[in-house]
Amino acid sequence: RLGDRGRIARHMAADAVVFDPAKVADTATFASPFSYPVGITAVIVNGAIAVREGEGRDSRTGRGLRAG
Repeated sequence: RLGDRGRIARHMAADAVVFDPAKVADTATFASPFSYPVGITAVIVNGAIAVREGEGRDSRTGRGLRAG
């Protein structure tokens, strides 16, 4: 039931992360656990930008996938 996943193409549910592997680093700590990492340019969920340059967008395009 995931036939629209697995590749980036028209009419597919595109989820992607754009990042620089040389710069990715976790910035979260126990005191500040919800801090975005550095080095990630964008997170795309179902073709809509969810995070860009460390700032979340109110795209709400994602949905949970159920097993079985």
